[in-house]
Amino acid sequence: MNILIASLGNIRLGEIKVLAEALNKKNKVTLVSMGSHASYRGVAFSPEDVPVRAKPLLYKEVVKKETKKKLGEFDDIVAYEFDAQPADAISVMLSEVMAHKMPDLVICGISNGTHMGNDIYSSSNIGMAKMASFFGVPTIAVAVDGKVGGQMADDLKNAVNFIEKNLQTFVNMRLPKHTFLNINIPDVKTYKGIKVVPMGNAEQLREYKECIDYAGGKYYWAEKSERPADTWFEKGYITIIPMNYDSTDYDAVSEWGSRVSQDMKKLEGGKQ
Repeated sequence: MNILIASLGNIRLGEIKVLAEALNKKNKVTLVSMGSHASYRGVAFSPEDVPVRAKPLLYKEVVKKETKKKLGEFDDIVAYEFDAQPADAISVMLSEVMAHKMPDLVICGISNGTHMGNDIYSSSNIGMAKMASFFGVPTIAVAVDGKVGGQMADDLKNAVNFIEKNLQTFVNMRLPKHTFLNINIPDVKTYKGIKVVPMGNAEQLREYKECIDYAGGKYYWAEKSERPADTWFEKGYITIIPMNYDSTDYDAVSEWGSRVSQDMKKLEGGKQ
């Protein structure tokens, strides 16, 4: 199976290394990583007058100083480190670099921090998955409970095992056009099951604290506010949210839209 793994983190971080090395045993893995901090970008692109730069890397050369495994195990893993926005990286990979042989599956993550409420709109991990779904490739965005400093290999075992066991299911899932799966995996030794759920109503809005700098000028420091917990996730279930890029409220289009249309006709002179 041909798999593209896209990560917001550096290629040396645990979240991408553990997954890549596990899946590479039986599959052809290509990696995408970001050269600098790229969180909270959503589906933002670089300006048209700014070039998107990608540096090809041999994975085994990157990890050779920090692994005890035989480097030959990683011969087939090719990586690309992007100096751009996450959405740029996915678009370049699928429209240019891998256009001759599209991946069977795109995995965005594993993200250090879940996305189940309105934080899906700012999430770069979700943004990458949205872009991949445009290309008609089966796509999943995977996240685990956030930990300061990132995840260690042992922290990711459940997530990696779940992905590995269900690869073929994800490839064959036959989702509607431009739909992908947002998968959130709790930090438990044994998860209780899997629940397919809608996006939550949790509002993870940012709060800002007013501060004064050394020159007496005001600035505002962003702080995350606590969000209500997702019931199934907190009980130890993996939650899967099928998502589509289309944010249209179709009920409003049919109901509210028809009323607006009639009101506009009245303003035009009562013509029906």
